[in-house]
Amino acid sequence: MRRPSTFEAIVFQAVFGSYLLWAAGSAIPLIRIDFGISRTLASMHSISVGIGAVLGAHLAVSLVKKISREKIMRLSIPIMSLGILGLTLGPSMWITVPGCGLAAFSQSLVNSLSLSQISLDAKPSLRRIYIQSGIQACLGASAIFFISISLNAELGWRLPILLGVLILAPLTMIVVWKVKFLVSASAKTSKVEGLPNHSSKNYRKIFLAGFLMSFCEMGIGFWAIDLLIDRGAGVALGAFGLALLSLVTGISRIGFATLGHPVKKTMRLVLVLYPIGVVTICLTQSSAITVIGLLIASIAGSALYGVGVFQVSEGFADPSGKISNFMTGMAASYGVTPLILAIIFDNLGFIAGYLTMPVALFFAYLLWRDLGS
Repeated sequence: MRRPSTFEAIVFQAVFGSYLLWAAGSAIPLIRIDFGISRTLASMHSISVGIGAVLGAHLAVSLVKKISREKIMRLSIPIMSLGILGLTLGPSMWITVPGCGLAAFSQSLVNSLSLSQISLDAKPSLRRIYIQSGIQACLGASAIFFISISLNAELGWRLPILLGVLILAPLTMIVVWKVKFLVSASAKTSKVEGLPNHSSKNYRKIFLAGFLMSFCEMGIGFWAIDLLIDRGAGVALGAFGLALLSLVTGISRIGFATLGHPVKKTMRLVLVLYPIGVVTICLTQSSAITVIGLLIASIAGSALYGVGVFQVSEGFADPSGKISNFMTGMAASYGVTPLILAIIFDNLGFIAGYLTMPVALFFAYLLWRDLGS
C-alpha cells in the first residue's frame, strides 16, 4: 500500500480537526440555547478557543525544537478528541469551555506546523494554502450540514460531532503515523526564524494583520445562526444556512487556487465584494436575502486567510516564525471576535455589528500592503 505524501497527511489531519472544530464552533450558539444563557456569556467558549489557539500558534516553533514534528502531529489527535468530547458531553460550562480551549490548542499547533511545511515550497505555496484551507472549510461545512440534519430529525446537535470523533480520529492516526515530516534544508543549516529576529514593530504588524483578517472572515458567519433566526428562520434552517456559508467558503478557496490570480488582484476583488455583502445584510430583514449577503461576504472573506499567510511568508527561506506570528494574531481573534460582536449585537443590534467589519477590512488591507515586499 502506497504511503501518503507529507502534503496528503497534512490535509487529512487538517480535515479531521476542521470537521470537529467547525462543528464545535457552530454548536456554541446551540449551547447558548441549551443552557439558556446570553450571547456574551456563551462567548466564554470562544475566549477559551482563543487562549488555546494563541498558545498553540505561539508555541509551535519552540515545541518542534524540543519534540519532533511527528510526535506533535500524532499527539494532537487524542488531545483534540478529548477536548471535543468535553465540549459535547460536558454537563456545564465548567467542562465545555475548557474542552473548546484544549481542542483549539491542538488544531492551532497542527495549522501552524503544516503551513510552515507548505510554505517551504516555492511557487505552489499559495495554491496549496488555498487547497488545504478550502478542503478544511468544505469538511467543516459538512459537519454543520450533519448537525442541521440531526436537529431536523430531532436527534440533537451532539450526535454528528461524536460520530466524527469515533470515526475520524482512528483513521487520522493511521494516516499520520506512516508519514515522516521532513525539515527543510535551510532550516537544517540556519536558525529557525522566530520572534527575536524581528523588530517589535514588525511583530505587532503581523499580529494585528492576522487579528483583523480573522475578524473580517470569522465575523461574517459566527453568529449567523442567531441572525437568521432573528429574521424568521428556525434553528435547523439557521444551522443549514451556516453550513451553506461554510461550504461556499471552502469552494471559494479551492476556486482561488484553481484561478491562480496574483495576490494583489485577489485582494482588490475582496475589497469590492466584501462591502457589497455587508451592505446587503444591513439593508434587509428577509432571511433569504440575508443569506445572499452572507454568501457574497463569505466569498470575499475566504481569500483573506491565504493572501495573509502568503504575504508574511513568501520569499523567506524558513517562514515558520512569521507564520507563527500571523497565526497567533488569528488565534487571538478566534477568542475575541465572537465576544466583541456578541456585546455589540446584544446592545446595539446586528446592523451595528456588521458595519464594523468593512472598517476592520480597510485597516487589515493597509497592514497587509505594508507587510508585502
